[in-house]
Amino acid sequence: MRRVSPCWLLLATASGLISCRQSASRVDTAQATAARAGVAAALQRYQQASRTLNVADMSAAFTAAGVLFEPGIRPIVSRDSIRAFLASFPGAQVHTATATPDTIDVFGDRAYLWGSYFEHLSFPGQPTSQQHGKFVAEWARQPDGAWLIARLYRIPLPPPPASPTPVQRP
Repeated sequence: MRRVSPCWLLLATASGLISCRQSASRVDTAQATAARAGVAAALQRYQQASRTLNVADMSAAFTAAGVLFEPGIRPIVSRDSIRAFLASFPGAQVHTATATPDTIDVFGDRAYLWGSYFEHLSFPGQPTSQQHGKFVAEWARQPDGAWLIARLYRIPLPPPPASPTPVQRP
């Protein structure tokens, strides 16, 4: 009877583990890629609702216990409170609204999306306003596979400095 060297046994075991790990890694990568695509699509649906001021669809993009963090006010907690907040701007008009994802990281049933936004808005009796900044959204995958916003933080940035007037020389 031939004996198997412990080195060969260790090498065979290590090779099998590496092969399993690479296979699991491919599955994880494919799942993460699909999850990032799902989050990006959910962001686009939210943006479409924002552009048309569809308060019902905008608030439906949040989990039941979702939180909206807007600068200068207390956090708005729950889908119903977010809906009431968004509906409190009657007559508002959205001329432009964009949200550009920079990074989407997926950790199981949670995803974190960092990005930039720009809005050009009008409110009755006020001049139009333009806002831009950064945002981060925590997304939660629901049992049906849908991605909803658990927390959305908006971080406005100041307008860029005005360009200096060029000096004209005689």
